[in-house]
Amino acid sequence: MTEDAWKSKERGEEAKYALEKEQAQLAAIRAQQEGANKTTTTSAKRDFEGGFGGQEDLEDRYATTSGEH
Repeated sequence: MTEDAWKSKERGEEAKYALEKEQAQLAAIRAQQEGANKTTTTSAKRDFEGGFGGQEDLEDRYATTSGEH
């Protein structure tokens, strides 16, 4: 084998290894995101009065009390 052919073969093997590594990482990220999406949708369904203007996720702790607050 000539030196150019050897270098080309090495680069091909390195590229193949990098691609396999990248695909494995992407699969792990996708699995993690799918798991996170499942937990987010179930915990987001809480029963409370929310605000508005970007404060929809804040809980109104005084919703069940009487009187001015």
